[in-house]
Amino acid sequence: AGIVLAYVMYMVRPGMPAWLATRFRWLHLFLYNKWYFDELYDWLFVRPAHWIGRGLWKEGDGTLIDGIGPNGIAALVTAWSRRISKVQSGYIYHYAFGMLVGIFLLVTWHIALLR
Repeated sequence: AGIVLAYVMYMVRPGMPAWLATRFRWLHLFLYNKWYFDELYDWLFVRPAHWIGRGLWKEGDGTLIDGIGPNGIAALVTAWSRRISKVQSGYIYHYAFGMLVGIFLLVTWHIALLR
């Protein structure tokens, strides 16, 4: 039936498809746009999946994993390195004083444990 209908519409009466498309415009658009299946699929599945994926990427990966993990550790190491680097002055008497303070603290701690 479909082959006969196509033969009649396109070979016998070639103006018939255009006439039907203008007469039944809503049906023509519905069938031409594949029953709007792509739009429905996009609205039901693609957009929510994109929204969830973007949220997991920005909040889950960016803020939580990278913020606490590699980026957070790198920021912590950088901050502590800046603070500790101020202790290094390059003067030998500063280092000798630091060693003396350390020895004093170790001896004091050791004496406190013996009592």
